[in-house]
Amino acid sequence: MELRKTFKGGLYYMGFKEFIRLLFNHFLYRRVYKIGDDKILPDGNPQVIASNHQNCLVDAIAVMLAFKGPGRRPFFWARADIFAVSKVLEKYLRFLGLMPAFRMEHEGMEDVGKNSASFDESYHLLKNGQSVMIFPEAGHQDKRFLGHFTMGYTTMAFKAAEQTGFEKEIFILPVANHYSNYFGMRREMCVMFSDPVSLKPYYELYREKPRTAMREVNQVVRKAISSMMLDIQDLDNYPAIDFLRTNYGKSFAFIRKKPYRRLPEKLAAEKEFVASLDDLEEETKKSVYSQAENLLKGLEESRLRFESLSKKPSWTSTILKIVGMVILFPLWIFSLWPNFLLYHIPKRLTKRVGDKMLSSSFLLGINAVIAIPLFTLISFVAVWCLLTIYMAVLYVLLMPMLALLCWYYTEWWASVKQDLRLLGFYKKSKIANLRALRKESEKLEDRLWSLFKI
Repeated sequence: MELRKTFKGGLYYMGFKEFIRLLFNHFLYRRVYKIGDDKILPDGNPQVIASNHQNCLVDAIAVMLAFKGPGRRPFFWARADIFAVSKVLEKYLRFLGLMPAFRMEHEGMEDVGKNSASFDESYHLLKNGQSVMIFPEAGHQDKRFLGHFTMGYTTMAFKAAEQTGFEKEIFILPVANHYSNYFGMRREMCVMFSDPVSLKPYYELYREKPRTAMREVNQVVRKAISSMMLDIQDLDNYPAIDFLRTNYGKSFAFIRKKPYRRLPEKLAAEKEFVASLDDLEEETKKSVYSQAENLLKGLEESRLRFESLSKKPSWTSTILKIVGMVILFPLWIFSLWPNFLLYHIPKRLTKRVGDKMLSSSFLLGINAVIAIPLFTLISFVAVWCLLTIYMAVLYVLLMPMLALLCWYYTEWWASVKQDLRLLGFYKKSKIANLRALRKESEKLEDRLWSLFKI
């Protein structure tokens, strides 16, 4: 692999980065919070960025967009299989600053040795004062916990220092990403940065006991990342814990008089809520988790959302919603081009790959690189040919608003379907089931506040 001679992103990189920022901050997510991004060291200070890994490519994009200044960019390790799709894609990924990471459980032991090229490039970048991002968990998951760390990132950092004769001060920057929801659009996310960890105090220990030095640094970095995120380690009871924090976290914050409006506030309150659950006696926890699982099962069987238990829609309000939808229906049909394809092509690809955590990555990546530029050009030319160039320009300018209309209309329809399903429970054959679920929810909530002594 030829080592990079330039590190700054050129004009094309800067333009692409701003396009990604627009899609990421205003379409894929409703709100993106950057916390502690002033802790990112300026160029000239070599830093290894170590992050939790919860949402595939989106984790890396969030960090990339936190880098301020024209042309500034971090470089990333990414799963090697995406480089094998095509030569064109490989060149494009390298242009964006990605390097292939070969993993034993995916590419096989025989390919792990190929990582030497990416390590060499990482050493080169760090010695030149650049930033290299890597995910120590070496994989992503759909659960909110911090997995086992491989030691590759500490090896990289110390080896880079060693190649400078320990003259350069290398840093590791702990990062945590958190999402209100992993899937769909118009959610919220936050990316959080901790204080950089200098390796300089560990240089002497590394010379004598390299493994010990790496373990100590790993403990510091892991603790920093865990402290910023929602780290649910009780995986045996994860479904029950996640159900409880999702549906009772808001009430918990309200009773404790804690803010719960912004995602970072929700994260803080839910971390305290999960900690309160963990402090319960083992037998009590088992009982509470069993109760939560029964309620969750009842909701799934009834095809109801938890919020439906406190929601009492009337036929009047539901009919008014349907009338509104009928009025907007022609506009929604108009908005389906090309938004139906922009959403469903990545969705179909996600199903084909079989990894649901790639959903947001495909949604952002495919649309940014291929679909949006292609369909915008097709739409512009078609409207120009059918009408005028002025109408073509106007249509292209309206496309972002039509995309939002298409999404919110679809979400609105999902809400109406939930209301109709809930109203269906008022038939005599189903009303008893709904009442039982509501009663079970109230009993569980009362029990939680009693156990938490609030």
